[in-house]
Amino acid sequence: MKALFGIFLCFILTSCAINHFKTIEGNWQQDFLSYKTQNAIVPKTNDKTIIVISKSKKNIEIEFDFNDGYEKDKTDSIVFNFPKLTFKKTNLDQSSNYYDLTYHVNCDCFLGEMQSFSGNILNIKLNRVSAR
Repeated sequence: MKALFGIFLCFILTSCAINHFKTIEGNWQQDFLSYKTQNAIVPKTNDKTIIVISKSKKNIEIEFDFNDGYEKDKTDSIVFNFPKLTFKKTNLDQSSNYYDLTYHVNCDCFLGEMQSFSGNILNIKLNRVSAR
């Protein structure tokens, strides 16, 4: 009986802990924090970039909208195992950036690294702009 109660208690506590994470879906904005390594000087991108994260069936889709009149940058190789999110963003020129992020409940944000096509590694933060 104690074992059954222990399993039930663990289930309840685990369920409540996961509920602190609202949803991955919504609009996010990327903030540059610092360089981890800087191999090349690259011009700063538009600060108004909106990252749209949505779910269709069981797949997560991520698009980068730079609000510049060009197509949105697409992503692939998306892996989301809470709290870790990794993906590859393909730029319009077909170069790629690789993201390795971790969700933090205290700021409702993702913190981590982005390895740029230039070889630079940047410390970044994705801030939630709006939820879906």
